[in-house]
Amino acid sequence: MGDKERTFLSKLDRFGFVNTSTQDRNEDRLALVPAAPLKKVPKLRVRPSVPQPSAPPPIDPTAGGDGNTPSPKLPQSAGPSEAEQSKHRAKERERVEKWMKMMSIKERDSGGNITGWGWSARGDGAKHPTRVYKGIPDRWRMAAWWTLAEGRASKASRMRSHSDLQADYIARRELPSTFDVQIDLDVPRTISGHALFKTRFGRGQRSLFHVLHAFSQSCGTCGYCQGMGSIAATLLCYYEPERTYTLLVRLHDLYDMHGIFAPGFPGLLETFYVQERLIEATMPDVYANFQKHMISSTAWGPKIYITLFVNTVPFNTQLRIWDALFLDGYDVMVCAVLAILWAYRDLLASPKATFESILSLLSSFYVPEDEDALLNWIRRFLWAPGTRDRIQFWRREWRGLVAQDQHHDRLL
Repeated sequence: MGDKERTFLSKLDRFGFVNTSTQDRNEDRLALVPAAPLKKVPKLRVRPSVPQPSAPPPIDPTAGGDGNTPSPKLPQSAGPSEAEQSKHRAKERERVEKWMKMMSIKERDSGGNITGWGWSARGDGAKHPTRVYKGIPDRWRMAAWWTLAEGRASKASRMRSHSDLQADYIARRELPSTFDVQIDLDVPRTISGHALFKTRFGRGQRSLFHVLHAFSQSCGTCGYCQGMGSIAATLLCYYEPERTYTLLVRLHDLYDMHGIFAPGFPGLLETFYVQERLIEATMPDVYANFQKHMISSTAWGPKIYITLFVNTVPFNTQLRIWDALFLDGYDVMVCAVLAILWAYRDLLASPKATFESILSLLSSFYVPEDEDALLNWIRRFLWAPGTRDRIQFWRREWRGLVAQDQHHDRLL
């Protein structure tokens, strides 16, 4: 290894990204997600109340902006202190020990390599739902995601096995796809800051192309759309191309991504309807401000939901949200968005807020002040009695409106 390679590797963070501060981003897009509002989780009202006028929330003088239009604080330019890093490493080691007890080896190949995992029969596996939200240790993330997805597949009817999908991938990799030109254009732009995908026609970019090429043939309705690349690239950070292809199929078939990827994005519109009903039920003042300023969900929501928070939050936060996604399904995405809106409720509901200030905030790169607080809010809200029932009710309600062709004016 030469000096140039050593210098490059020394600049990488623990996930393989070039280790640059978030301040290198456009500061207009950076927003610190405050932890204090996330201590309280709203109750889901069955019938949203009519918002009542209230006194303007106080404007934090340390926040950005000119004091006239409210804006969020910026994250600190400096990274975590040595003490914070040491505390994080200690917590990570503790969680690794717990996950070693929770998971067990289920399958090995002829060479003795582990090919499958399961939850421990000693009872520790029963603790995994809560521990998923506390954060899967990165060295166990590959095993945990795979086990959660395959566990969901085993409960579903007529789901193809990984071996069948692996053969499917190998066969389709050699077939032509009408989307190849667009895929080839998109691959170099996908997570280009990661070492695996930095080199044009390098191993990572070739694997990404092959996975997207094969996946574009797996569903005649969806074909290929740009959001697939970011999802596949994240999976390739942990899996070989064959398993990445299998997990893409699982996300498509079992995690409601078919409707998100399909032409016209019917699943995305349904998600917007659920999101707006949740905002109306939990934050009627924010919903009223969105109505007043004509803030449409389609103006800021598609990127978040199609890419599953890629390039919307720091990579570690994205992985934490994906931990919950593989456990609890696509409703986690809606609750994660709701958590961010809840954290910024005072800014979004402020009488001084404008169309520009609201849309700018909703289009930000979100840096949580406390990841644990964010994930704990998502868990508490999603697991609260009645939340999932209401979400499913609103999904059925939207589908009924679509069937009757009465859905056109039901979104903001």
